[in-house]
Amino acid sequence: MTLQEQLKVVRDATMERMPQAVIETFTNSIQTIQNDKLKQNALQIGDTIPNISLIDYYGTNVKIQEIQQTEFLILNFYRGGWCPYCNMELREFERLRSDFKKVNTDVIAISAELPKLAAQTSQKNTISYPILTDIHAEFMKAMGIVFQLDDASKREFDNFGMDFSKIHGNHNNELPVPAIYVIDRNQKIVFIHFEEDYMTRMEPTKLLEILTTKNNTL
Repeated sequence: MTLQEQLKVVRDATMERMPQAVIETFTNSIQTIQNDKLKQNALQIGDTIPNISLIDYYGTNVKIQEIQQTEFLILNFYRGGWCPYCNMELREFERLRSDFKKVNTDVIAISAELPKLAAQTSQKNTISYPILTDIHAEFMKAMGIVFQLDDASKREFDNFGMDFSKIHGNHNNELPVPAIYVIDRNQKIVFIHFEEDYMTRMEPTKLLEILTTKNNTL
């Protein structure tokens, strides 16, 4: 199945079993993000990404420019290993990693979940590319893709047993909007896909097509 087909199966099942009041809470949260124009205010094509260290599984500081070895690098910002939509997306990028490498592109994933949880996310999804932690979402805030959970959404996550103080190591209650940024060797953004709706993602094969064309024009 394509990623879109996988997402639809999970989305339909979720909508069927989730109480309408909960659906409305999360729908309203998505609408608030759209109204706040987070997408328009985030870093755009042509901007340079911030020079902020991330952390790998072992607690080591990592700079993106230090690990980039390909002409293009995909930055996949995901909410956390607790998010089924994120896990499906992570696995699809893993499936296509060798194809991306053929067009001089690689991928990393970034979230605010603590390194030990990022390691678990990597292991359960059999991921070979780096999954890095952005402590306190500082890098993602500088990118402009972070929002704070509203009280209603926070209550629903609490009801689901999601304790973000344990997931993120702070009480900020912040999440990134799922986003795909592609940068070149100069750390400049060359492509963006920004999703206010966490249940919707870009098909990685479409991104592969775009990067194949871009590489052919270099």
